[in-house]
Amino acid sequence: MRGFAIAFFCLAIPLMAIGEPRWCSVSSRDTSNTIVYVPIAAAAQVQGEARARIIYSPNSRVERVEPVSGVPMLLEPLAGQLSNWTVRSNASGHELCQTLVIATFMLRKPSRSWTRKQKVKFTTGPNAIHVLISRPRPEIETDTSSPALKGS
Repeated sequence: MRGFAIAFFCLAIPLMAIGEPRWCSVSSRDTSNTIVYVPIAAAAQVQGEARARIIYSPNSRVERVEPVSGVPMLLEPLAGQLSNWTVRSNASGHELCQTLVIATFMLRKPSRSWTRKQKVKFTTGPNAIHVLISRPRPEIETDTSSPALKGS
């Protein structure tokens, strides 16, 4: 039994040294890094915030994405899109980094003065990237010939 405890302890020490990736701030984003408001979520008028941690080597592609919180209809597509990102940071060395991505998905009222396209705004802060994704609210067409709408 004592031999088992010693063997376990010897194996556990290297694993503890690996630990969590360090927190790093992103210095700039690659122009290929995009976030898209998934059409099905917009059609369902799902809005809200989704948070995920990206784990990456400094100045490299994202190695993995860990969803943190948010509406599943927004969080799952966000995680998939983040996995294709290339991240630039001021971190040195080869140790893995992590950064929190906070994405807010918002539908806005359609307006003649606003573009009908999606707008994305990126803001980087200490250990986090804030992304605001907005697109016009889908216009719902009503069929007035429907008996349910006429009250029949």
